[in-house]
Amino acid sequence: MNKKWISACAAAALLLSTAACSTPATEESTQPSASSSAAQSETLTGKGQGFGGVITATLTVENGVITAASFDGPDETPDVGGAALETLAEQVVAANGAEIDGVSGATYTSDGCRAAVLNALDPEANPFEAESGDEGGETASYPTGAEPVEIPSDRKIVSATTYGIYTKDVTSAQDCVIKATLYWDLDNNQAYAVQFYEPMLPWDDNGAAAGWGNMTDEAVISALGEDGLVTFTSGDTTCNFAKYIQIGDVVWTGELGSDPACEVAVVYSADIDGQTVKMNDYVATEEGGKWYVDASAQPAYILKSAQSVTSADDENVAMTYQITAKETNGHGTDFWPSPITFPGNMQAIKDFVLENGFDYDYYADGGMTQNDEGYWQTPDAVSGATLSETPTYLDMLKTLYERIQNGDYVEEN
Repeated sequence: MNKKWISACAAAALLLSTAACSTPATEESTQPSASSSAAQSETLTGKGQGFGGVITATLTVENGVITAASFDGPDETPDVGGAALETLAEQVVAANGAEIDGVSGATYTSDGCRAAVLNALDPEANPFEAESGDEGGETASYPTGAEPVEIPSDRKIVSATTYGIYTKDVTSAQDCVIKATLYWDLDNNQAYAVQFYEPMLPWDDNGAAAGWGNMTDEAVISALGEDGLVTFTSGDTTCNFAKYIQIGDVVWTGELGSDPACEVAVVYSADIDGQTVKMNDYVATEEGGKWYVDASAQPAYILKSAQSVTSADDENVAMTYQITAKETNGHGTDFWPSPITFPGNMQAIKDFVLENGFDYDYYADGGMTQNDEGYWQTPDAVSGATLSETPTYLDMLKTLYERIQNGDYVEEN
């Protein structure tokens, strides 16, 4: 999920004076003194907000001319914004200021570099204001989407829950299991609250190195050995995924394969009720999704062989892993340090259905508007960064609404 809504930086250009600072030459001295020469050269630093975090500019200015520039942006995307920093620095020197073309595809990084240059040259006119959570700014507080729902005593509240993964588009990133719960106020016949909970999967089919099954600890890799790993290379990255993972009471075996979203994939399978099933296929069902969410409350075992264990002290266990939830593992605060985070986007979905009800349909480019037939047109632009996921959340909530209307619910009080 990679959309970031970051305010654009100031676009005003700053032109530097090239007037000489030295005093007129005299007959005794036709060269500037050492002290006056030093005064004509200075190093300036400034900061600007980029795509992933703060960008720092370092400028060398001699006689009013920028002779050297560099940018430090450790949080920019390495292959995009990070790769553009050197080119942007060259543009600053060529332009002798912040009026640069920027780099196509790295708009936010380019804006951050412009802002950093302006801040370095004239910090009073172009102050740097850290976003929430950056450089000592106040840490933003966003709903996680999974907070406990407070049940009032003066209203009759019921709920319904469903489970699954992203199934609207087979090429969408299937990186977690969704648990969605709709709370309904029977007294007022209206939605009371929405809750999401999303434990991460060991293999993220949107990227060859993603997923918690990727082992990076050398001691664990050594303990697993060749027989306990699925090793492959994707680009410049060598991945070592655990071959055997025990989640709950089920041992999953990984093999190198592919799926619609990734040419090089680790496919985990297990025998359940006498049939061999793939993990992503199984947890896409309500039965399998509920199993995974429940099992994620307990540590998973990274095994040396396919032998099932009952204790983390078993000699077949290379390590234990506590499955994290997307709401609590940094998504939206560490991954995307912008005003629109993953938790914030989950809140946007909740706000939409709580405010507008469940009379909606799905249109890829319709916008959140009401069409002539009275249906709400909801774009793939409410969820996180992989925009095609939004209809799945809305589908799940609409399913829960219909169940509650049919009397299929749990009484909360």
